[in-house]
Amino acid sequence: MIYADLHSHSRYSDGLLDIDELLELAKDSGIRVLALTDHDKFDHLDLVKTKANKLGIDLVKGVEMSCYDYEVDKKVHILALFLKDESPHIKEVCDRTLASREENHKESIKKLQAEGYDIDYPRVKKYSPYSIVFKSNILEYLRDRYPEKRDFFTYKNIFGGQKDKTKNRKMGYIDVKKGIEAALEDGSIPFIAHPFLYDNYSEIKKYLGYGLRGIEVNHSRGREEDFLTSKKYAREYNLLISGGSDFHDPKKTSFGQYGLSQEEFENLLEGIKKIK
Repeated sequence: MIYADLHSHSRYSDGLLDIDELLELAKDSGIRVLALTDHDKFDHLDLVKTKANKLGIDLVKGVEMSCYDYEVDKKVHILALFLKDESPHIKEVCDRTLASREENHKESIKKLQAEGYDIDYPRVKKYSPYSIVFKSNILEYLRDRYPEKRDFFTYKNIFGGQKDKTKNRKMGYIDVKKGIEAALEDGSIPFIAHPFLYDNYSEIKKYLGYGLRGIEVNHSRGREEDFLTSKKYAREYNLLISGGSDFHDPKKTSFGQYGLSQEEFENLLEGIKKIK
């Protein structure tokens, strides 16, 4: 049974649910510990913690840092978990990432305008009331504006492949070394998220040198062979083990299927004590 889900997203980044909806769904699914890890944004977590406590959910403060390994041209997502109340170094790098990302998405909207779509920034921004405009918000707007073409509006069709190196470099993601170092400077625990998605396994040893402390093993988009590979690296490099649904959209992902059992979560807490 899944006790702790340490990877989820709300409408404060690219998730599709507001906080209250997200927490109620997690509670109904039996989740006792939840990490909200919105992309590059965490200034709302005190509010979320208060709401979570009222529902009997223990909130782990976290953030998913959108990083990049410029030596090998790969995305690398770092989950900084167990954030302290003050995390100025993480905030600095995340704010830079958000600013760069928003400028890039404004350009995407202009490109869609040039292609003949009835779209502009103010209308898309209504889909993102708490943060910058994300790609998910652009897709939400397009699907509502052109319901007859809903199936066409996918990330790949509108924004291209996830491994497009030219586009990834243009996004201005923070260097992975700086991201891990910022997490450590602020006293949080840096985990590499879903390493199978971006083929990050061969770089894990290098990231250990930067201070990486853990690896996400159980994840909604992984296969059994991915989980086994991640566990192998966890054993080989003595990494802490995390896991979560990476929840964004209730139509695509469910709480209660991916994450950690109570025993695994307690083992994680014991492991953190040993490295501090």
